[in-house]
Amino acid sequence: MRSVAAWCSLRRPFVKRGLRYTGPMRHLVIGLGLAVLFTGTGPLQARDRVFTGGIVHGPEGAVRASILVRDGRIAAVGTLEELGAGGDAEIVELGGAHVLPGLCDAHLHFTGHGRSLEEVDLNGATSFQEVVRRAREAAADLPPGAWLTGRGWDQNLWPGKAFPDRAALDEAIPDRPVLLRRVDGHAAVANARALELAGVDRDTPDPEGGRILRRPDGTPTGVFVDEAMGLLLRVVPPPDDATLERWMLRSARALAAMGFTQVHDAGTTARELRVLRRLEAGDRLPIRVYVLLDGSDAALLARELPRGPSIGRRMLRIGGVKLYADGALGSRGALLGEDYADDPGNHGLAVTPVEVLRSTIRAASRAGFQVGIHAIGDEGVHRVLDLYAGLGPATCRRLRHRVEHAQIVRPGDVPRFARLGVVASIQPTHCTSDMPWAPDRLGPVRIAWAYRWRSLADAGAVLAGGSDAPVEDPDPRRGLFAAITRQRPDGTPPGGWNPAERLTPAGALELFTTGAAWAGHCERWSGVVAPGFEADLTIVDRDPTTVEPAAILGMKVLRTVVAGRDRWVSPGPGGGGPAP
Repeated sequence: MRSVAAWCSLRRPFVKRGLRYTGPMRHLVIGLGLAVLFTGTGPLQARDRVFTGGIVHGPEGAVRASILVRDGRIAAVGTLEELGAGGDAEIVELGGAHVLPGLCDAHLHFTGHGRSLEEVDLNGATSFQEVVRRAREAAADLPPGAWLTGRGWDQNLWPGKAFPDRAALDEAIPDRPVLLRRVDGHAAVANARALELAGVDRDTPDPEGGRILRRPDGTPTGVFVDEAMGLLLRVVPPPDDATLERWMLRSARALAAMGFTQVHDAGTTARELRVLRRLEAGDRLPIRVYVLLDGSDAALLARELPRGPSIGRRMLRIGGVKLYADGALGSRGALLGEDYADDPGNHGLAVTPVEVLRSTIRAASRAGFQVGIHAIGDEGVHRVLDLYAGLGPATCRRLRHRVEHAQIVRPGDVPRFARLGVVASIQPTHCTSDMPWAPDRLGPVRIAWAYRWRSLADAGAVLAGGSDAPVEDPDPRRGLFAAITRQRPDGTPPGGWNPAERLTPAGALELFTTGAAWAGHCERWSGVVAPGFEADLTIVDRDPTTVEPAAILGMKVLRTVVAGRDRWVSPGPGGGGPAP
């Protein structure tokens, strides 16, 4: 057992399960140096909480210990006797549960996730006919003329794997506009009524960075890719603030139940930011939100960049700018250096012109903001790294610029991440969702460049883990399992797909703890269970770094604690009571 003094005076580099944290992680030691201020905890007080009887996953590994929480922070870790238990503090008995650093999803779409919980769910549909059936059933519950929206279809799951034609949708739902997004959010199918309202016909040109799929006679099939979706989105009635608030709170509560204490919102709009600020001011945010501003909104950037990034241990922090270099692999919009193997003549889309990317990166960097750029294809990633190289490694390391997704990375670009100090923001379940069809898109050579997490980590890059929800299920158990095994939850393929790129169990957990904390500029107070850090805790029934990987999928979240307050308590055995 480590004493309180031993935990609080820890200053040497962390060692966890044989992995020594080096490079950026050495700065965590500075954060722990603050812990000496908390060695004299004094008598326990009525507002204190003591979590006892659990196994604490701290900087020196997993040990049986108790945690004293005071004013939302971890004041001390040690035995009950050392903490002075027996006073007026609230005692929370954990019964052998495992206390992890609060989990963080480093890339999702906060409002979009909440919205997806209310829209027609098209995930797993095995044909376009099934998509149409689900849409028709959902339309029956809507008022006349209201838009029907949904998300989740994936043509790669259908016979023939071809993009759909709107004809069946037109016949089934002729009297209301319909807009159904693909699972990745980078393509959508619309019916004739939606095209009519948007003024789109055979003479409508493809917008820059987008594509309208067409029939042989030139009329739109109803499928719009990347920037072309804007032609439709501009006529969809926007949600009011009350609806945005409802979606955000629904998302936050669902994520807290999964064990998340913090998320990075990748592309927050001006209206969403206004609602988030109101929620924070009213102390109504259940989990922490780190904002990467929508970089396509010049007015938003003009207003927010002069204010500078947020600092301090707040529930809402604004610190980044989100941009797009290309589209998605599933819709053949990811920018490749050579043509798609299954679509000669197409090498993807440069969604944002390079000069626009360059000027926005420089403006954000001058204002002290981090930049996260969506780049999936090998050419998209290469261009983004070139843009970051123009700033220089010192700036990139200081601001922790990021490549979001980094799915296809050329061999020569792998070491550039560490050399430039650029964070690889990855989503493990993208790999296991994409692996049935990704080889067809990329061919036998480039497929070896796909989802190369271990290569990036071994080269010294910092990796942060997320889900890209609602593109993927944000459940962290699925993310951990995919990172460790590179398999689907059913255990296929045996041994994992390209298993050399698997992460260790400890490395997978770091994606959602120390890696995410570094990527979100909060490693001095988040991502570690130690004195001086925020009391953001994810309490589960098993150790995800030692159990068999398949057992991770059954791991139960017993309690989610944010700033010392319960944000989720399992109502079943081991949870200790109903959800707050």
